[in-house]
Amino acid sequence: MGREVIYDPATATMEPSKLAERDREWLKEEILLEKEPEKKIARITFNIPEKLNTMVDSHYAYLGHMMSELDWDDDVKVIIFRGAGRCFGAGHDIRGLGVRHGIDETGKGRRPGQKKRILVDRGGGIRGQFAITDPIRNSVKVTIAQVHSYCYGAHFFFAMACDMVVATPDARFTHPGFRYIGPTNDIDLLYQIMPPKVLTEMVFTGRAISAQEALQYGMINKIVPYDKLEEEVTKLAEAAAGLPFDGIVIGKALLHGVQDAAGVRMGNYICNLGHALQTGMHYEPDEYNLLKERRNKGIREPLPKGKVVGLLSLI
Repeated sequence: MGREVIYDPATATMEPSKLAERDREWLKEEILLEKEPEKKIARITFNIPEKLNTMVDSHYAYLGHMMSELDWDDDVKVIIFRGAGRCFGAGHDIRGLGVRHGIDETGKGRRPGQKKRILVDRGGGIRGQFAITDPIRNSVKVTIAQVHSYCYGAHFFFAMACDMVVATPDARFTHPGFRYIGPTNDIDLLYQIMPPKVLTEMVFTGRAISAQEALQYGMINKIVPYDKLEEEVTKLAEAAAGLPFDGIVIGKALLHGVQDAAGVRMGNYICNLGHALQTGMHYEPDEYNLLKERRNKGIREPLPKGKVVGLLSLI
């Protein structure tokens, strides 16, 4: 059994921990965990290079469980996130869009009610109970994103939820969903990180931000060449791991408290309700409808050239 089963609404709609447990055998090959206890450093690698590290809901549930275990692990002070292959990650697998909410891509099934939509999206993090960004943002360990090339969709949110981000010169940051749906997901967190006008340009046009722009706007910490990326990230990790354990945990608690006081958690709740509403969007006849195009044309060529800006037009 592999990720193919996730594209079937009949098998995808289950409680997240059960989903992660069911798919554990193949998930542990696609999200790798390596630990160096003597250095107090752990590395999580998104290991689906043939799919540009795109993910489905089982990955988020599994990653959330992994982050919970690492929070309780006294051999880990710092967690590094990285991507195998061509890029850090391209976000969510197009074929999995809407499946968790019970949407039938054939268009013949009954439309899911609000019970299903809100159940999936309520609570903290994108897709609520799957908590895509919350396990990273709320971790009591120092988190570092090691980004190269595309950092799109869910992976963009992963990186922005980390305490530090180091990127290569060709790194690009955006969420393609902004272009074919509109402002969506964890824009509450982005509002605390990005200049408001830069964010609104991104969410209404889908334009990807370059590494140099991201550095200018304070979204990332530094830009380094490919051959120095792992070395620079390791230096930051070792410096952070030199702090007392209590100092790290107290510091993270203070940072979380300040973010929540600034409205991140309330904004997160509002954005999740907004995401549930977006699963029932109405499209005018002349408007681009990704799910309809996926159903009619398949996933290899769902996006007409020039119609949508972003990585999705490349897949």
